[in-house]
Amino acid sequence: MKIAIIGYSGSGKSTLASFLGQHYSSEVLHLDKIHFTSNWQERTVNEMTDNISKFMSQKGWIIEGNYSTCLYEKRMREADCIIYFNFNRFNCLYRAFRRYLRYKG
Repeated sequence: MKIAIIGYSGSGKSTLASFLGQHYSSEVLHLDKIHFTSNWQERTVNEMTDNISKFMSQKGWIIEGNYSTCLYEKRMREADCIIYFNFNRFNCLYRAFRRYLRYKG
């Protein structure tokens, strides 16, 4: 099964993707995690696109994140299931801020 999860930051995309990955024993690609290298340097769009393309060559996958410049249409077209989190923006902002405080430094 191929699943794409999209939506606002702080909406719970990563949490659901991890849960579904365990449930279906499927590989999960968190786009935020490949956006930056280990020393917080941004990868180029070409680097990200290459990583995503290789990941999508698997029989089944779960990809969470938006990144419209990185094979967005292909991800949506190939996904068997698209989950769109359309929650209240203020709730998502609060959750994103809380996550920032937890992980900063």
